[in-house]
Amino acid sequence: MMTMPPYDPRADVVSPECPRCGKDLTAVEVLFRRNGWGGREPRPRPELWWRCQRCGWLGCQNLPGERLSPMRRLDGDEAVCFFCGEDESNVAGDPWEEDGELRDWVVCLTCGTSNTRRLGRAPRDGAGPD
Repeated sequence: MMTMPPYDPRADVVSPECPRCGKDLTAVEVLFRRNGWGGREPRPRPELWWRCQRCGWLGCQNLPGERLSPMRRLDGDEAVCFFCGEDESNVAGDPWEEDGELRDWVVCLTCGTSNTRRLGRAPRDGAGPD
């Protein structure tokens, strides 16, 4: 009996256009590589990740056709993954305000681990964090 490979919903996804330059984006595979208990193979993160080959834009989306969320590369110590230690692998999303604080979402492109972090108190006048 022949077995069919598992269906990959990502195979049917049409590449969106880069919000910065309009070129078609290239899919980026971001895998969970940590905590593979019992020899578990790396598995894809649930988001669709995209990079522009022309201008370098990087972002993700929760489902095909949904709004693209830009991600920015972090510098210095912030770029080192808190979990796997890989240098220059962390990216972060746009900050948002929650409970009077600014927060953002950090993802390691090497191990796939993500974490919400606090950036400081939310500004009252629209300026940057304290």
